Amino acid sequence: GLNLWASLFLSFLQVSQQGENQRRLYRELLKNYNRLERPVVNDSQPLVVELQLALLQIIDVDEKNQVLITNAWLQMCWIDAYLSWDQYEYPGVQNLRFPADQIWVPDILLYNSADERFDATFHTNVLVNYSGSCQYIPPGILKSTCYIDVRWFPFDVQKCNLKFGSWTHNGWLLDLQMLEADVS
Repeated sequence: GLNLWASLFLSFLQVSQQGENQRRLYRELLKNYNRLERPVVNDSQPLVVELQLALLQIIDVDEKNQVLITNAWLQMCWIDAYLSWDQYEYPGVQNLRFPADQIWVPDILLYNSADERFDATFHTNVLVNYSGSCQYIPPGILKSTCYIDVRWFPFDVQKCNLKFGSWTHNGWLLDLQMLEADVS
């Protein structure tokens, strides 16, 4: 009985200490953070952003309007030089979650969007680990323009490109590396 109480008390103490360390870390990281600043130590170096697309569903192929509608998750990964910490100074804090509007997030958009909102993704939290590695996975219903040729219907094959890129950063500032899409 006594061992159980001691074990429960130590577990509670560890969880409450982790919570305090997490609150302290959020304060420290955001104290002088500027979400408008590209998070690199050397301004002359490009920030590498890896982009991967997970296609969940082809919702519609609209031949008349030349539009492809898909349900997809974008996965973006990058290193934020200003969001790293020493694990030993903040025991128990492996990662943090930040709202996408609170930290720097790459402005990756679907260039050939046919959506009136242009950015049709749902802005989720960004998962950040102690090394500054950021993972952002916004899901979305993507409407893209697509030339659809039905001359050989019903034996036609359609190929639609989804063109992604940064809206405001050129390749010298943001190096977008497209990983292989998951279309399985």
